[in-house]
Amino acid sequence: MDHDPRQLLDRSTVLAQKHEVNEAIDRMAVDINTFYGDSPIILLIVMTGAVMPAAWLASRLDMPIEMDFVHATRYSGQTEGGEIEFRVPPRLNLQGQDVLIVDDIYDIGLTLETIERYCEARSVRSVNSAVLVRKIHDRKTTDRVPEFIGMNVEDKYVFGCGMDVYEHWRHLDEIRALEDS
Repeated sequence: MDHDPRQLLDRSTVLAQKHEVNEAIDRMAVDINTFYGDSPIILLIVMTGAVMPAAWLASRLDMPIEMDFVHATRYSGQTEGGEIEFRVPPRLNLQGQDVLIVDDIYDIGLTLETIERYCEARSVRSVNSAVLVRKIHDRKTTDRVPEFIGMNVEDKYVFGCGMDVYEHWRHLDEIRALEDS
């Protein structure tokens, strides 16, 4: 199905403006800097959605950072999640390291849980996660809630700030909700 990007934008409303996103990233950075202090970490970025929030976050962190990425997805350009597809594993040796996984959104947590288990199987010292957005809903989630959460949003399909709607609009610096047509 072909989705006109402009029509998708027209069918959306702003949930968080740029300044609210920046404030959320600032709060997360303070919490992460406090939590890790000067201990080196590996920032493990979940592609593709976490590219923007991870870059914004990394620029505010004080500790030594190695950056790597993992490509795991449940969406594959759609608006509903399916089975987790693990496309690219991390390239760095994670053994004995403190790993902070950065993702764009926590919905039910399956992607993060899979990546955390992958890290644990490689004998990391610790693994935590940070997400820009957590959806608030009554659906069952995993028991692994991210340690660091930028903001909570209502249970709608959201995009911008790394999150896409049919592969469009990741580059927006605000968070928008796709409304029913």
